[in-house]
Amino acid sequence: VNAVTFADESQVVGGYANSEIRRWNIEDGRQQGSTMKANGAINCILVSQDGQWMVSGDRGKKVIVWNAVTHEQVREFTENVADITGIDISSDCTKFVSADLKNVKLFSITSGERLHAPLPHDRVASVKFSPDSSRLATASESYGFRVYSTHDGNILFDSGRNGSTGSWSRTPSNGRFIACAAGSSVSLWDCVSHKQIKSLITHTSQVTCVALSPSGRYLACGHGRNITIHNLRNVLPPEYFNGGVRVHSLIELELYR
Repeated sequence: VNAVTFADESQVVGGYANSEIRRWNIEDGRQQGSTMKANGAINCILVSQDGQWMVSGDRGKKVIVWNAVTHEQVREFTENVADITGIDISSDCTKFVSADLKNVKLFSITSGERLHAPLPHDRVASVKFSPDSSRLATASESYGFRVYSTHDGNILFDSGRNGSTGSWSRTPSNGRFIACAAGSSVSLWDCVSHKQIKSLITHTSQVTCVALSPSGRYLACGHGRNITIHNLRNVLPPEYFNGGVRVHSLIELELYR
């Protein structure tokens, strides 16, 4: 499992090294809908907040927009110079951004039109829209952080080579706490106090990707060929959550059923 994301509070999507994308029901562990096939090993995947769109980025230098309901491919984008390292979808579900090792590109999710010239930033590891989608942040492995205006593509902030980082995809947050993966463990941290909450969540193999459900109630961890779903209500106080549905406390979803 290379990438994982939640479609909603009851479904999780996994992106795999064999280029497959599968959606799972976390109540019973059953696959939902058909298996999608990309152009290469999946690096990143995300579902829009309205549940209509799914965007994947792979090691075949391709970004694909999918219909998240039917799993049909809507369009693909091939004008990338390297593997896709980051994807994000705007909160209004009208735009998406993709990053490779050289450029960041902003598109209309409905028409596929590119909204600006490519935004140069070397070795980008992650991209993220601001909550109102007016700004776009990029994090480079070697060249720091940048913030762009999504209206005109201008750089609003550039840290230079200070603050170089890895991937934000390994530190998802619901605004109250973040989940950080390192080795075979995941730690939870309070966003205000910056203190670790509870003990480590451990697995039997290295955790390659993590995701939080929209409420923060469920944590999905990709490790080996499995996606493990943790019900964080078992370990965190109720003030850390926005609600959700009941599921089993721990489910493992196998790549091959």
